[in-house]
Amino acid sequence: MFKQIFINSICIFVVLSTGCQNSGDSSTQIVVSNSNTEIKTSYSNDILGQYLRIKDALITSDMSKTNIAAEGLKNVLDNEIQKEGTINLRIGGLKKITLNIIDAKDIQMKRKSFFELSQLIYEALQNESILSNKDTSIYIQYCPMAFNNSGGIWLSLEHDISNPFFGDMMLTCGVVRDTI
Repeated sequence: MFKQIFINSICIFVVLSTGCQNSGDSSTQIVVSNSNTEIKTSYSNDILGQYLRIKDALITSDMSKTNIAAEGLKNVLDNEIQKEGTINLRIGGLKKITLNIIDAKDIQMKRKSFFELSQLIYEALQNESILSNKDTSIYIQYCPMAFNNSGGIWLSLEHDISNPFFGDMMLTCGVVRDTI
């Protein structure tokens, strides 16, 4: 009799513990986790879209993907220079940092240059010298532990944190600081 009660108790515990899990939430998290490690192709082909591709590549800690994404931004910046016929300081600064990302020999140096790029793009979005889709929220995210605890910001179209400064080591380290 005691054995049967014990077995029934275990069965009830298993049913309740698995029944309490929301399968929709767990599959969403898996999807989110998977989408954070892939470079999205749906970004626009402008400065912000190319920047976001670099962010996604850094999240994966893949040097080759980061270089390819940075080359994409360099090409967009080159097109902007050709349209204007001259290099304005903002575009010139963005291009210099983008070249630093391409030339960096290790992922940490690429991440440091990406932080500088993030700061310039954030400033450009604030003063509207780079335009973005007004229907899209851009989240300014911050990791206090980046760069030996001096902190670092990046921009994202997703509210959920996917940290480009640490990648898989600390993927969700950070907070949303602001929204544009």
